[in-house]
Amino acid sequence: MAGLNAMKQTLFDKFEIKGYWWIPGKQENQVAGILFFAEDKIHLELIGSLSNDLFSMGNEKYDTIHGFSDKGEQLTLLNVNVKKSVTNAPGFQTQTYSIHSFIVGGYFINEEEIQFHSLSFQPTYLTEWLGRSVFVDTTTLEKDRSSIMGKQVSYNKYDTFNHYVDVLGATIEETYSSNFKADLSEKVLWTNKSGIKIIPNENKDLSWFSTNMYLVKDLLHLFIGHATYFESIVFYGEEVKLEHTDKISRQKYKYFFRQNKSKLREKFHWSDVIVNFRDIENDLNKILNYWFEKHNGLEVVYNLHFDEFYKDMYINTTLLNTVQILEIYHRKMYEGKVYDKKEYRALAKELKQMLNEKFPEAFAKIIGNKVDYGNEYSLSMRIEEILYGFHESTRNLLVGTENDINKFIRQLVETRNYLTHYDSDKKKHILMEPIDKYFAIQRLRAIATLILFKEVGLDETIMIDKICNSNQYSFGLREAKKVLN
Repeated sequence: MAGLNAMKQTLFDKFEIKGYWWIPGKQENQVAGILFFAEDKIHLELIGSLSNDLFSMGNEKYDTIHGFSDKGEQLTLLNVNVKKSVTNAPGFQTQTYSIHSFIVGGYFINEEEIQFHSLSFQPTYLTEWLGRSVFVDTTTLEKDRSSIMGKQVSYNKYDTFNHYVDVLGATIEETYSSNFKADLSEKVLWTNKSGIKIIPNENKDLSWFSTNMYLVKDLLHLFIGHATYFESIVFYGEEVKLEHTDKISRQKYKYFFRQNKSKLREKFHWSDVIVNFRDIENDLNKILNYWFEKHNGLEVVYNLHFDEFYKDMYINTTLLNTVQILEIYHRKMYEGKVYDKKEYRALAKELKQMLNEKFPEAFAKIIGNKVDYGNEYSLSMRIEEILYGFHESTRNLLVGTENDINKFIRQLVETRNYLTHYDSDKKKHILMEPIDKYFAIQRLRAIATLILFKEVGLDETIMIDKICNSNQYSFGLREAKKVLN
C-alpha cells in the first residue's frame, strides 16, 4: 500500500502509516514499523523492540511514543501498551502495541505538556441539522422554455453562530469548509462541511478539550435524536508565520482516537431530526450556558442517556438503564424525602431505641439498617413525581390517563425488581415479553429527552410536540399505548 498523509484522513477511514518510531529522548534507537488505524482499533507493529530491557520485555507501557512517517509527518502516540512480543530463532523480534490515540503534526513528551489554543471538530449530521442554503442553482432556459441553455451554481456565503459560554470560559462557534474538485470536461464536485470550534480564554489541555467536545456532541445528539460521531478533529496550537508572507496562522494538529464503530445512516435529511437549528437558533446562547452549567450535577444522567445509543446491549440491561436515568435524575433534581430531614432523624432515633430495648439484637440491627434509608423516595414515587411535573396534556401524550400512568409505574417497578432479584411472586405487571420492554424503553427515552430539553430552558409544550411528531418517537409512543396501557 502506498504511503499516505495522515493529516488528510478522517476518523472513519482505515489506513496505515509507515515510519520510524522511538521513545522520547531516545531518537537514536529508532525502530521501523507500521501504524494501523481503524475506527475501533489502533495498533503499531514494529520490526524489533523499543526496549532493550529483557526483564520487562512484553510488559512495556509508554505515555508517549514518537514517530516520523514516510510522508514526513511527525506523530505522537498516546497511552501505548505492548499487546504481543514475539522472538523467532532463526528470524527476528516483532512487537505489537495497542494505542489509545495519536496526534499528527508535532512531538509531545507527555500528556501533561499538551496544551492547545483551540479545537475544531466535524460531527456527523451537523451540516444537515444546520440546514444552511449554501449553494444557489440558477438555470437559464431557451425563450420557448423547451430546453436548457445553461446552468450555474454559486456558493452562498452565510453568517455563522458565535456564542460565549460563561461557565466554560470559552467561545463556541460554527465553522465550515468547502472543497471544489473538477474535471471541467466531465464532472464537478463541490462540497460543504460544517464544524464546531471551541476557543477557551486560555490554552487548555487535551483532557479539557476532550470532555467539552463530547458535551457539545451530546447536545447535538439530543437535538438530532440519533447517535452522532466525530468525523474529524483538529487542534490549533502556537502561532506561526506563514512562509513568504506576513500572515500569522496557528499550527494545526490532527487528532485520532478510537470511538465506537459508527452506525451511520445511509441517507439523512434535516427532517430526520427532533429539533432543527431554526427552532432553537435564537435561544442557542442560553441553551449552551444551561447545558454546560448543569453538566456537573447531571453528568451521570447525560452519560446513561446518550451511551444507550452507541452500545449493543441485551434488552433487559437497556430497560434497567433507562429506568435508572429517571431515578438518578430525580435524586439530583428533587428533594426526594418523605419527611423533613430533622423530623425523620428524631423519629428514627426513637424507633431504633425501641428496637434495641424490645427485640433481639440481630433483628433490631436488620430493621435499624432499613430505617436509615426509610426516608428515601421509592422508585414509584420518583417516577410519579417526574411525570406529574409535566402538564396534563404532556402526560396524556407520553403515557395516557391517570390510570395508565399508575399502571405504567407498576410495570416499571415490578419489572425492575424482577430483573434485579428474579422474584415474580404475586407480581402481575411484570413486562416479560421483549416487545413490551421495547416500547417501555421507547417511552422512557422520550421522557428523558423531554426532561433534558426542559433543563436547557426549552418550552415543554413546544418540545413535546416535536418529540411526538419526530421519526424517532412518533411510532413508539403510539404503539406503547396499545401495548402497555
